[in-house]
Amino acid sequence: MRTLLTFTGVFLLAAMATIAAAAATYRWVDADGVHYSDQPHPGAEKIFLGETQTYSPTPVPAGPPAAAAAPSEHGAAADAGGHHYDSCAVVQPAEDQVLIDVDRVTVAVQTVPAKRPRDHIVVHYDLQQLEATSPEQSTFEISPVDRGTHAVSAVVYSAQGDILCRTAKLTFHVRQASMLAPQNPNNPARGH
Repeated sequence: MRTLLTFTGVFLLAAMATIAAAAATYRWVDADGVHYSDQPHPGAEKIFLGETQTYSPTPVPAGPPAAAAAPSEHGAAADAGGHHYDSCAVVQPAEDQVLIDVDRVTVAVQTVPAKRPRDHIVVHYDLQQLEATSPEQSTFEISPVDRGTHAVSAVVYSAQGDILCRTAKLTFHVRQASMLAPQNPNNPARGH
């Protein structure tokens, strides 16, 4: 619990340092740890936070992946016909990207050269596996997505089941407001 409070405190302090003051928030420390509220509290320090951050996914570019895409672990593997991919990469979300208050995440995979229609992609998300539902699919939606840090990678298979390309694993982070926050309209203790 202490690690969560420390991380939350660091995250909020970082946000305060980079965002112009707009909303009053109160911070205090007691035997239970660090607390934040939008309501005054005895002994609380008044701090200012900026506007709430939002996230809109960026469209996946139609061209080849950016030069920063890591070469695949099995980029040179070829199927029986001799076809191989020079590289493949998860291009969305970005490595260590922080997404705020989202309930779904789009994962986009690109290959060089472009993926052949008969090959298919499987995305590995934490301990789950997402199979393509059509041969041309290269984007996948994870929904719902829980708060926390998540790992994602992808594998491109030939029609015969051979691994043609494996992306590097990347991590992204999801931050969501606590259901128990007093100001959250979905807080079960609020008594709608």
